Order: sequence, then structure tokens, then C-alpha cells
Amino acid sequence: MYKVYGRPFAGSLIAEFLLSEANEKYEFIKIDYDTSKQDEFLKKNPLGKIPVLECPDGHLVFETTAIVAHIVETKNILVPKVGSLQRDLYNQSMSMMSTSIYQNYHHINHSYYYVSEENYDDLRNRANERQANLYNYIESILNPYLCGEEITAADFYLYMISAWDQDRKKLFTDRPKLSSHIKELSDRPSIKKVISNHSSL
Repeated sequence: MYKVYGRPFAGSLIAEFLLSEANEKYEFIKIDYDTSKQDEFLKKNPLGKIPVLECPDGHLVFETTAIVAHIVETKNILVPKVGSLQRDLYNQSMSMMSTSIYQNYHHINHSYYYVSEENYDDLRNRANERQANLYNYIESILNPYLCGEEITAADFYLYMISAWDQDRKKLFTDRPKLSSHIKELSDRPSIKKVISNHSSL
């Protein structure tokens, strides 16, 4: 059985969404911040970060995009064909979200990692400006999914990170395609199951 080491509603969500889509049984193991810095967990990920995916044969995968790649490739789900235009769009979307949108949310929600308190507002304002441009771009390409007519793991990743936005009403204002996309994903059985499980933790 797979094991997902993570925290409720954190970056480990995507691993659970995709394993659920693949009908794979897994165990969720909650790792709080203090536990992530202890030797036992550091043996699984020396960087002390979640998520970590432990595969049935015992080998470990960390870094979110690497975990996504492992699941979609080994289970052959939710990823466009290699060499196709859709695969390029998929790779582009995953890279943009994981390196830019994710980073902006980290600047906004965990400002203390980067600057002193008197600079929080400036850091957050700049991150919010970048975020608005990125979501405007996403709105322009959704058709209805990030890669066109085929839903992919990138759409599940978009659902996850958009949930971290502190002003959801503003996020969806003037972005009807994004609003519709997130609503559709929220009704997907795999997502509903994972969110329900996390709400009880």
C-alpha cells in the first residue's frame, strides 16, 4: 500500500487526489511541523518537507511534482501523450503552477520565511500582483481544462493551490472559466472523498 506523509489541506493533497483517481489504496500519515524536523522523518526527506510518497516496494519520492509524475506515469492516468501539444501544455502548466503560483502563495501565507515583519505588506502586495497576472493567464487558456478538452493532473493541482487563496471571492471575480473549473473539480468523487477525510482530522 502507498503511504502519503503530509498535512491536512497542504501540498500532500495532490498525491491523495491522484491515488484516489487511480483507485489505489493508501495510508495518510499526518506530519506536523515539529515531526518533520525529527530524525525519523528526515530519513525519508532530508529537506524536512512534506509531502513524501512511500511506494508499495518501500522506495520514497519527495517534491510534489516528482510525486505527481510518479503517479500519473506508473498508473497511466491524467497525463497527455508524450510528444503531443497537450503534453507540452501540461508540462508548461505544471511548471508555472509549481514554481510561480505556489511560490507566491508561500510569500503571502508564510512571509516570515523571507523578510522581517515590517516588510510583510510589501512582500505580500508584490506576490498578489504577480498572482493576479498568473490567474488571468490561466483564465485565458482554460478550455475547459488547462490542456483543452482532456482533464489532467494539472487541473487537480490547480484545484489544490487555488484553495490556498485568502480571498476566494476576489479570485473568481471576472474569471468565470476558473470559477466553473474549480466548481466542477470540487464535485469530483475523488476530491470530495479526500476533502471529507481531511475535515475529520
